[in-house]
Amino acid sequence: MAKMSLDENAKQLIKKCEEDKELASEGMGACQVMLEEMDKGNLVMDDETGQSYLEMAQNIKPEDVPKVLKIAFLVRDSSDISDANLKNAAARLIRAMEML
Repeated sequence: MAKMSLDENAKQLIKKCEEDKELASEGMGACQVMLEEMDKGNLVMDDETGQSYLEMAQNIKPEDVPKVLKIAFLVRDSSDISDANLKNAAARLIRAMEML
């Protein structure tokens, strides 16, 4: 997937999740859904953890939420990804975090 930049709203929401662990905790369920969709779709992104997306979903912690949220913005805005379920999961995660 090509490198993409995030807009200011995306950066602010990610920063908010990094600073507010309670907010991040509330977004963990939506993150799990998106990671599970990524696993089903065999999507590969640069990830330094070495874990599968399913393992990440099962072991998610509040500090992982900003990273998953960043992936959600990239997935939602990517023209390289056509998996509707994955795009919908990314959009739902973003909306959920915006509403918190």
